[in-house]
Amino acid sequence: MKTVFLTADDYGCHPAVDAAVLDLIDAGRLSGAACMTRAPGWAAAATHIVTRQEYAGFGLHLDFTEFVPARRGLWPLIALSHVRRLDPTQLRDEIATQCARFEDATGRAPDYVDGHQHVHQLPQIRDALIEVLLTRYGSCLPWLRISGARPGDGFKPRFIAALGAQALLRCARATGFHVMPRLLGAYGFDCDAAGYRHRLAHWFAAADDGDAVMCHPATQAVPGDPIGRARAVEHGVLAGADFHDLLATADIQIGRLRP
Repeated sequence: MKTVFLTADDYGCHPAVDAAVLDLIDAGRLSGAACMTRAPGWAAAATHIVTRQEYAGFGLHLDFTEFVPARRGLWPLIALSHVRRLDPTQLRDEIATQCARFEDATGRAPDYVDGHQHVHQLPQIRDALIEVLLTRYGSCLPWLRISGARPGDGFKPRFIAALGAQALLRCARATGFHVMPRLLGAYGFDCDAAGYRHRLAHWFAAADDGDAVMCHPATQAVPGDPIGRARAVEHGVLAGADFHDLLATADIQIGRLRP
């Protein structure tokens, strides 16, 4: 039986997202949830973590495009990082701030780290991230979720991976991090429940032992969110009565995500 890590992104960004994530954790259907510690709702969302940390991991969802004071759009951030025009000191300071906000609200270090819109793998950002994590958590490093892909995974996941997944994977392994080396779950946020169930079954079947599958659930569409409808669809499928049938068919189990 394969162990797959099913992780929810964006915890803390909106009450509908938080409610869906907690519902799925309580049902034993998530390995972990990645937290946006710069989001206005983070402090309230963090209060629900303490009673659930035995059942799922809680990680840092590193953000440079959504809630940070000096946020940039994703495409400008990608461009600036690849020509190495970002300020390394500012990057380290922002990453340290988001780590500190996690620690202050939960009383502990994050169990794992990934990135909102996969920014953690970009040039300069990945170097700053590894440096900050080694400095803060050298005695017990968090896991890293890597946005890796394989040739048959489709255009979107392969494009995401091409932005820096292999470089981050090499650096993480060289410095002693546990990793989830491949990420499934990328799609166009464009299907109904039947379509998402079909995709989820495909990702589970395609996953190898130790891979991650990401999801973005919410109990209802978040106003102004371009993927709001898809979030509600995902939650309905992940909370559905046939979820364990999907696991059994693929011969996988949902792993616990703790250092």
